[in-house]
Amino acid sequence: MISKAYFSHFIKNHACDDRFIDMARLMGRPLADRPEEFIDALVDLQKACGVADLKMSDYGITPDEFATFAKNAKEVMGMLFTFDRIDLTPENVVSIYTESYK
Repeated sequence: MISKAYFSHFIKNHACDDRFIDMARLMGRPLADRPEEFIDALVDLQKACGVADLKMSDYGITPDEFATFAKNAKEVMGMLFTFDRIDLTPENVVSIYTESYK
């Protein structure tokens, strides 16, 4: 549900453009030359897998919970955040949730 917004955050911040281009090529876009093409390939994959229409709201999640989710993510999975190419602040995480919300 959040992968498009999550990866878009890194692309917007030019965290690792070459890797996104490489992934787009590996995902069936051999002529990819822009990192945004990874997002296009990701969305196509989500549609093919039948998960493009998943909604947080279908699981009872509401926007007022995003700050708590961001805090919990950092506390519970903090080590995973160290592997991101750029630091994700709690505000960034809330923004990703907000952008993903349907």
